[in-house]
Amino acid sequence: MILLNKLQNPKVKPAAFILLAGLLLVCVPHFSHLPIWLSLVMLSLLVWRSCYELQLCPIPGKAILFILTVMLITGIVFSYHTIIGRNAGSAMLLGLLCLKLFEIKSYRDVFVIINLALFSIVINFLFNQSIIVAVTMIFAVLFLFTALISYQHNYKKLSEIQPVPIPVIKSNEKNHFSLAFKMLVQAIPFAIILFILFPRVDGPLWGLPEDAFSAQTGLSDNMSPGRISKLSNNTSVAFRVKFDSVTPPPPDKLYWRGPVMWNFDGYNWTAPSNERLAMHNFQFTALGDKTRYTITLQPHNKYWLFALDIPATLPPNSIFSADMQVLSRSRVQKLKQYTLDSYTKYQLPAINRLPMDQYLKLPANKPSNQQLSKSRDLISQLKDHSNPQNTVNNVLNYFATQNFYYSRQPPLLYDNPVDEFLFETKRGYCEHYASSFTVLMRLAEIPARVVTGYQGGEINPIDQFMTLRQSDAHAWSEVFIKDKGWIRIDPTAAIPPGNIENTEDALRINSTQKKPDKLFKKSWLTEQIKQVRFAWDAVNNRWNQWVLGYNNKQQKALFTALGIKEISWQGLSQLLFSFLAVLTAILAYIVFSNKTKESTDTQRYYAKFLRKMAKHGLDKEATEGAINFAERAAIRFPQYKSSIDKITTLYQQLRYDKFSDEKLLLFQKFVNSFKPG
Repeated sequence: MILLNKLQNPKVKPAAFILLAGLLLVCVPHFSHLPIWLSLVMLSLLVWRSCYELQLCPIPGKAILFILTVMLITGIVFSYHTIIGRNAGSAMLLGLLCLKLFEIKSYRDVFVIINLALFSIVINFLFNQSIIVAVTMIFAVLFLFTALISYQHNYKKLSEIQPVPIPVIKSNEKNHFSLAFKMLVQAIPFAIILFILFPRVDGPLWGLPEDAFSAQTGLSDNMSPGRISKLSNNTSVAFRVKFDSVTPPPPDKLYWRGPVMWNFDGYNWTAPSNERLAMHNFQFTALGDKTRYTITLQPHNKYWLFALDIPATLPPNSIFSADMQVLSRSRVQKLKQYTLDSYTKYQLPAINRLPMDQYLKLPANKPSNQQLSKSRDLISQLKDHSNPQNTVNNVLNYFATQNFYYSRQPPLLYDNPVDEFLFETKRGYCEHYASSFTVLMRLAEIPARVVTGYQGGEINPIDQFMTLRQSDAHAWSEVFIKDKGWIRIDPTAAIPPGNIENTEDALRINSTQKKPDKLFKKSWLTEQIKQVRFAWDAVNNRWNQWVLGYNNKQQKALFTALGIKEISWQGLSQLLFSFLAVLTAILAYIVFSNKTKESTDTQRYYAKFLRKMAKHGLDKEATEGAINFAERAAIRFPQYKSSIDKITTLYQQLRYDKFSDEKLLLFQKFVNSFKPG
């Protein structure tokens, strides 16, 4: 009740709350990457300013503001160890923007805050370019423009005279919101024309800070126990795939190859980039039909590109490494789309030209810790000296029969992770199985390496795109067997379905085996939620394809479809400015044609008012404004000051504010009733 009374207080400025609402919309998307303490501080400052506008608390003094500023800068330096760059710079800007709210003393301060907020909207898109953020920013712009108009109307005086209050023509925030919305709608055609016709370049138009892409999540260039399992609950999209054929490859062939690792220190798997060699004239034998598909890859700030084993073609500006990985020549820092041909059934060369030593290395035993001692004993029992393939099968059978579990929350492993996993915890995610299997193969003197990437994928029935999420991240092994070459081995596929703790994992793993129906039975609500997710994912995919993915190639394809095969930058620029000129002319005609009658009627009644004043010896100079003339008339005829101010105030509003027939009738009434003398 108290709060309601405060809101109804005439001293409370609605424009202030519109401004605060706009700032809140600007700040909220930033909370996902800001430290928690800074997000709470910004919210507290916005609430504090709101309480001040409701006259519930005083505004902080200069000393308190100085202390808050020092604490804010210190906290940012402590959190980021710098104040330069995308992350620290945006944090600094947003924090100081919220503090600036307590220094509003004039319209200029409001103007500065709104401009900083508009700049922060642009910064938002350096972190997130999703539809939700885009829509939120549109509403933020709408609120900020409304606040700007409201402050201009209510607090920036047009003259030194005090306008006479006229309840009928009193402005309100509803009109200001309507005007801001109209301005935004009028800007949309210009934005569309600029988006479609502005020349696209392959690289960025300007440089970005070094940390501009440091917050990307996904696979890493090293693997350790628990590394991939951290992605198991991350449903963000890694990439989307569109197959040319109606039927995609079977689930057991959907291995999307990513980083390959062979260097093992007992805990971590890595692959030194300087040891990657480009492969020339790579030979393999295709055993089936090729599959063509297009991948839309989310930016991850790394070099690798994902592809089905084994790619027969390469995207532009990429290489094929010696470990059969497709690598981009530059970091993937924006949405990237490329088309590939792959053979999911193939045979690699039986003779490997690369040195095998790096695929057999194991960490040396330490005197204080006989690392891999139990694993050595195990492989001595499972190894078939005459047939390496039997050794592989024996190890897989060991995983299938020794009560191993596939878990998203495996126990922690310490000094001897391979032995601890194989003989103690027996609970792990795909990286645990791939790592331990690869080590066992090397102990059996079979060259082996770890491959990470994604497995499976979910077809969206709405647009037929296959979506790979971070939760689909996977690790498997490859072994080199004489006369067969490199062979993919997925040890997690050996785990019985009943030993897989998560249903979604069970759907993805062992894709060719029969699973118990009761294990995967879903409720009606779950299915409906899934359909909604499919629809939303299809919308996001369209956004990626046509907005975020609109590049030089798609721009050329658009003009080709319109019958324009070749167009230069000069021609594109001329076309752009021609469209903008035509659009401006159309908009100007619509706006000013509506204003013609309004302006004519207003001017006619005002001319009548001037004629009445001229009859009493007071003429308006040709270069004299309405307000200056009103001041001079009030001095000459002080007894008519109230009427002169009413007529001038209405004239100003009709000419420069929102026009209405009601105001015009009132203006006509005041002019007709004005009878000096």
